[in-house]
Amino acid sequence: MAKYKKKTKGFINRIMLGKEKSEGYARASLPSNRWELFWDIFKGRFLKLVVINLLILLFFLPLLGLLLYRYYGVINYGSYYPFSQGFGIGYLAAPSIAGYAESIRVSVNMLTMLLLPVAGAFASIGIAGGAYVIRNMVWTEGIFVINDFWRGIRQNIKIVLKTVVFYCVIFYICLLSISICNQNIAMSQSTVFFTISKVLIYLLLAFVSIMTLHMITMGVTYEIKFRHLLKNCFFYTIALIVQSIIFVALASIPFLMMLVNWNFLRTLGMVCVLFFGLSYFLLVWTNFCQWSYDKFINDRVPGAQKNRGIYEKVKESDSAALKQYREQIELSSLSTLASRPIKPITDDLQIAELPTSFKRDDIIKLNESKQRIIEDHEKYVEEHKNDDKYKPSEEALAAQREREEREKRIAKAKYELSKRNKNKK
Repeated sequence: MAKYKKKTKGFINRIMLGKEKSEGYARASLPSNRWELFWDIFKGRFLKLVVINLLILLFFLPLLGLLLYRYYGVINYGSYYPFSQGFGIGYLAAPSIAGYAESIRVSVNMLTMLLLPVAGAFASIGIAGGAYVIRNMVWTEGIFVINDFWRGIRQNIKIVLKTVVFYCVIFYICLLSISICNQNIAMSQSTVFFTISKVLIYLLLAFVSIMTLHMITMGVTYEIKFRHLLKNCFFYTIALIVQSIIFVALASIPFLMMLVNWNFLRTLGMVCVLFFGLSYFLLVWTNFCQWSYDKFINDRVPGAQKNRGIYEKVKESDSAALKQYREQIELSSLSTLASRPIKPITDDLQIAELPTSFKRDDIIKLNESKQRIIEDHEKYVEEHKNDDKYKPSEEALAAQREREEREKRIAKAKYELSKRNKNKK
């Protein structure tokens, strides 16, 4: 029973915390591009993505509760209005109900969505931890999900909180403005003007949403002040607007499945969102952002590493490591140490073995056997040092002389430098 509990505990720890850091991520096994990196993480660390998604959802519960409260608020308000009642005995016919439904939405959005920054503040806790863990996964660093999640919260909560609250305020203003536009359009007041205004507000909201995603990822990756983050991500979003739209669409596939008018696909989308939707979104978006940082930012940031998690596969003839190895082999062939005779292991000389319980005499025998091997080897070197095959080549002698001359020049230069320093004092 104790053995079974130990195995169960180890299995749970592997799911929740993972194995030791960097296990299974040898340099030669890393993917060679971002697409391979995504599939490598998605397939190899899927359980960790599920755990991360559940942790993020835990902090999204207040936001989901607020949206549910808004939804039922609209329904309850509608139950008291004439367009939701049957007309007949006991009910007065309203002369006009144009704009009633839209006015309800304006009132509900104005009141309930005031709590959006508070719910967003709770959600920012999960975003800070999840974005940090996903970033480390994209960098192919070994992670402990729970520990790194809380570490990410401690390190990034300030910048992520400011970013999320900023977005919630903009979202509240845009949502309220769209509701007012819908109300005026329903009442046939300046329809063209309010339609154009609504389209512009939607475009602004989409732009700010993409910009907020860049702010979260950039704030987790670099140490940067909020005002600089705001400015940089504004121009960054403009420069990469097309690529950003494409990858937001790819990352939103589980959420888009929920909007399809087909029960099976909608149910599948809900299951995906519940288990890995948010972590999948962060994985796709972070992977894209790290590619863009390597291309446009990391060269300008002192100490920033490029292509983290990417292994550049090259041809054997172009391999830098292979070239370095060949150079070392060539240098070793020019060394005089390569011409030193080494006795082949062809005799019966052996080192004495110590028994389990040994005495002083056994230690003496061990030392004597080692000394005999050393003396036998030195004797072989002395007898064969003049053999033709052990004589150093002209290239080796020339290289040796060149090294000696270089060492003399270095020693002379050091002496001159120290002499100058003494004279200055």
